[in-house]
Amino acid sequence: MANQQLDLARWATETAVKAGADEARVSVDKQRYVSLEYRERKVEKLEEATTNGLSLTLYLNGKYSAHRTSDLRRDALAKFIGESVAMTKYLTEDPYRSLPEPRYYEGRKDLDLGLKDASYAKVEADNRHAVAKAVEAAALSTGGDRIISATAGYYDSTNISSVVASNGFEGTEERTAFWAGAEVTAKDEGDKRPASWWWQGGPSRDFVADADDIGRRAAQGALDKVGSSKIPTEVLPVIVENRATGRLLRWLGAGLDGRNLQQKSSFFEGKEGTEVASSILTITDDPFVKQGGGSRLYDNEGIAARRMPVIEKGVLKNFYIDTYYGRKLGRDATTGSPSNAVFGLGDKDPAGWMKELGRGVLVTGFIGGNSNSSTGDFSAGIYGFYFEDGEIVKPVAELNMAGNHLTFWKQLVGLGNDPYPYSSLRSPCLVFEGVSVAGA
Repeated sequence: MANQQLDLARWATETAVKAGADEARVSVDKQRYVSLEYRERKVEKLEEATTNGLSLTLYLNGKYSAHRTSDLRRDALAKFIGESVAMTKYLTEDPYRSLPEPRYYEGRKDLDLGLKDASYAKVEADNRHAVAKAVEAAALSTGGDRIISATAGYYDSTNISSVVASNGFEGTEERTAFWAGAEVTAKDEGDKRPASWWWQGGPSRDFVADADDIGRRAAQGALDKVGSSKIPTEVLPVIVENRATGRLLRWLGAGLDGRNLQQKSSFFEGKEGTEVASSILTITDDPFVKQGGGSRLYDNEGIAARRMPVIEKGVLKNFYIDTYYGRKLGRDATTGSPSNAVFGLGDKDPAGWMKELGRGVLVTGFIGGNSNSSTGDFSAGIYGFYFEDGEIVKPVAELNMAGNHLTFWKQLVGLGNDPYPYSSLRSPCLVFEGVSVAGA
């Protein structure tokens, strides 16, 4: 399959150049996925699809365009490519648009990152339904009559893509994915309906092997929220659970984005090489994590993957800059998109941090919120647990946490030993001091 894709991508690239393009990049991909949901012990949703497609990027006299088709017959493609080139001639010139310089393709590693489960073809319908049924059953049995509803799901996919660029790049990537989880709603006083979820997955079937545990986690998360209330507004230590740190880290990432940097809408503008966070914070962009959610050998431009320090002992080291914004900024590209964010770790889990801090809030999730990529100001609703004397006292909700990224990350005083394994953001729990928590 990969050889067929490469042959087609090479032919399409050559056809585009012959049709008048200065440069071209072609990606040919095939994906198959199955998705199903169970509710009230019956199938509520079932989807299965296989898709094929070809994506074409053209560069012509400083003009740029992108096109896609699902018709892979060569006679149809020849017409599609010719019309795409013709349309590109009418676009506005942008002198910064071109393929990456070939030097960015150099140094690509030859590694097996464990992104493909060879047993995918052996997965049968009964296997998929058995996982979803087991997840739902475990969720319902955990909560009993305290559960209002439980929706369990299962998803798997296989994808193969081949990319060819007219200036020398070629690459093929194969991935599989397996996910299972549930969303659960529990009874509470009045009209309160606390809900929670637990999904987990990765490139191997092993990631969803314990369906019972997945269901129990989803149900317990909802039950633990029963009886939630506000606490008075106060400045407190805050522990952000590893699964919940994604909201904060995505907002932080906006300040690291090359586009925002070039457009002067990054709160980290002018701060490269300076301390922007606590000295205990080290984040490395690592594309070579075995079975990692963001692992890769090259990025979507073909830039060879490499480990990149992002923040090192609190000091900002690099931005995420693709070749387009690199040219605009007059600097070398790094990569335009994150792979895996890998953190330096501490020596305690959340329970250990609660014992050390004595009193504070364990944040298990965010609701809504916003973050300004220019100023760094942010605000979000939070929920979780209030703890005293190192022990959880009660669930809390309808609270708000606000701050500014330029000061907030300097309030980081601890890291967990529990990196989250089901995301490309492999963050441990994060511990902050002096956080204003707005409540009653």
